[in-house]
Amino acid sequence: MRALGMFVVRLPKKFKDTISIAGQEMYLASKFDEFGNRINYAEIVSTPARHEVGANPGDILYFHHHVCVEKSLHLEDDLYMVRYDPNGGYGSHAYAYETPSGEIHMLSDWVFVEQPQKVTEKIVEGIIILEEDKDADHGFIRYANKELAYLGAKVGDKVYFSKHSDYAMEVKGETLWRMRNDDLLYVRNA
Repeated sequence: MRALGMFVVRLPKKFKDTISIAGQEMYLASKFDEFGNRINYAEIVSTPARHEVGANPGDILYFHHHVCVEKSLHLEDDLYMVRYDPNGGYGSHAYAYETPSGEIHMLSDWVFVEQPQKVTEKIVEGIIILEEDKDADHGFIRYANKELAYLGAKVGDKVYFSKHSDYAMEVKGETLWRMRNDDLLYVRNA
């Protein structure tokens, strides 16, 4: 089965509903952080017939969190369709794919940005409190798309971005922000 303009992925589980604590698996009520607990990566079953994307069946596709809950994208059993547009935009729900060797390749106009890590130390009544600051206005390009170099940015660059474009998602076990080229306001080379 091959959709014309969409990926088909195998998503056996739609939500992260268990966690492991001290070797014990516990049930997680995912409704408390519904968006954060949606699974947004799955094995590619087929690539869009209409577009050459570079991905292959068996690769892992990273996609928008709505894919697992939109009834119109559910094919059957554990198969879902993921919208793709090579020109990008919010209609393209496919962000990147990961090859079996662990390489990440960005799709259309999406980029993954690393969050800056800042830890501040405060002493309150003799107790040392470590606080992690989250600056939601800048980060560092971790994975770039093909067009980004033309726009003047590359992997490792410090980039500033528009408000509310810092959508967090898990990529290879770490939390990165996903955003589009249009969300990037300016670059400060690292």
